[in-house]
Amino acid sequence: MQVYQFKMWNKEFAVDIESGNFFEVDKAASEAIRLMQRYNHREVIHRIDSNYGPKTAKITLGNLFRLKRKGLLFSSKCSIPKNITRKITDLTLNITGACNLRCRYCWNQSGSYGNSSAGKKRMNQRIATKAVDLLIKESKNAQDLVVDFYGGEPLLNFELIKGTIKYCRGIQRKNKNNFRFLLATNGTLLTKERGRFLIGNGVDVALSLDGSRAIQDAQRPFSGGGGSFDVIMDNINSLGDNFSRRLVGRATFTPYSTRIVRTFKFLRSLGFERIELCESEKAGYGLDSNKQFFFSGPKGLKRLKALYYNLANFYTREVIKGKLTYKNTYFNRFFKQLSRLYHLQSVVGSCSAGFSLMAVDMDGSIYPCTAFVGIPQFSIGTVNSGVDERKLKAFLNIRISSSDTCEGCWAKRICRGCGSCYNLNYFANKNLGQPDPYYCELFRYKTKLMIAMLAKIGEKNQRLLDAVLIPEYYATRGRIKKVKK
Repeated sequence: MQVYQFKMWNKEFAVDIESGNFFEVDKAASEAIRLMQRYNHREVIHRIDSNYGPKTAKITLGNLFRLKRKGLLFSSKCSIPKNITRKITDLTLNITGACNLRCRYCWNQSGSYGNSSAGKKRMNQRIATKAVDLLIKESKNAQDLVVDFYGGEPLLNFELIKGTIKYCRGIQRKNKNNFRFLLATNGTLLTKERGRFLIGNGVDVALSLDGSRAIQDAQRPFSGGGGSFDVIMDNINSLGDNFSRRLVGRATFTPYSTRIVRTFKFLRSLGFERIELCESEKAGYGLDSNKQFFFSGPKGLKRLKALYYNLANFYTREVIKGKLTYKNTYFNRFFKQLSRLYHLQSVVGSCSAGFSLMAVDMDGSIYPCTAFVGIPQFSIGTVNSGVDERKLKAFLNIRISSSDTCEGCWAKRICRGCGSCYNLNYFANKNLGQPDPYYCELFRYKTKLMIAMLAKIGEKNQRLLDAVLIPEYYATRGRIKKVKK
């Protein structure tokens, strides 16, 4: 099979498996594509002419054969960018192993990452500074750099955050680098003073709030068991509208909090302009004790698909209404994947771990990404000795897309730019290169929804797609194409 076809939202689509190009097709084009994979040129023309008439056959087949000649449909091989230089532009600092909450679905054991750094609870300023210096070296003169403060609860090490931002600003004045700062917080320590400092210094602060008081307190309690909702709301209100509206509201939904469109609207009612919704992922340390907080097994996957179906419909309506733009979606994981689908990302492997991203633990050890912190076999150096190129090369040589599982998958080319996660593979299978069937099926289903979204939004107003899905690290593939009479 060279072309995969499916239906979604009363529309039909065709995906060229090798190139990843996708098209909206009408009934005649859909049938013609099926025939082109079974019969010779003359037989296809005869059958389409008999079923739809000579005029429709001429136009439909003319379009399809033209796409085939250009290599956009029925392509013979997957074109992968070559000779792309590794360039680290994103640094995640795991600045504390402590956390004051005990979230039911926490993948990193409240910041301990499987006892990373031998019980060390905080990163010191010297290590953070050396990590930034290493970022400058490994960035190979890239101008736009990202520093992400992570934990545990990063605000438990607030002085280090301030010191690191000050150090980066000094480099920025000297070297003309542009630093962007990210911070994910549970919000319980986001006081007025801290919030205004962070936002005032251009830090993108993502605050985790799963919904109403009942949902938040059940899913994200304090270590002593008490609810966290009221404390977080007091902190948000103390910031004032000019600051609080610049926070990113991030909600994790579980089998106990499935009214996700209502959650989105709830966060918006609180003043959040940027909102992200993600499901709880059962991939991390010590999650077996809270199985009920994950969408496990075939029934869980079916339920999760239904939730994403509703969410995709909602997002589509909001984009068409003009209520969702790039400004308030660029932090949203769903829209990042949608954007990568709309544009062609230049990728070497399947994700940015170790290629454009590195994570530094509290003791200064380096990992390809945060998800591998605490697993010694994935350490690729230290801030003192630098990146161990031999270890990093061994990691980057693993290609998820070369597995037998991927070979027969219709979404394999799309997945190189939008899906596959070394972390999910490792925790599910203890094998970086072996995709997990559960997440593969979820990715394929979400991809179908996203292709349908692109078609529906583009049908209303093509400019909306260009305005919302602005490419960052990738070049334009083109637009979703229609093959109709």
